[in-house]
Amino acid sequence: MMDFDTEQTLKLRDAFRVLIWQTGGSPHLKETKLSDCYTRFMSRWRRSSIRSMDLTQLTALATEKGFGVEGLLIFRQNYYGLGKLPEFDCDSSSSS
Repeated sequence: MMDFDTEQTLKLRDAFRVLIWQTGGSPHLKETKLSDCYTRFMSRWRRSSIRSMDLTQLTALATEKGFGVEGLLIFRQNYYGLGKLPEFDCDSSSSS
């Protein structure tokens, strides 16, 4: 069984992943197939510095971005509770 901090770290890290995916994944994706978009997104996610952050760093990042930790965890819980596939449209993402 995981200790509380480890579990919170994993959930919070995943909440950021879900949030980034749900808000557009990557502004540069133009593929029409969702599976292609997700593959590209995951390739970028694997290189993200968020993946190596500890609980203190993730909490600071959440605060810096204007989120509460509990709010992000609830967002994550709701995402999985709905059993939804990612919703953003790769073709409508704008380039930065």
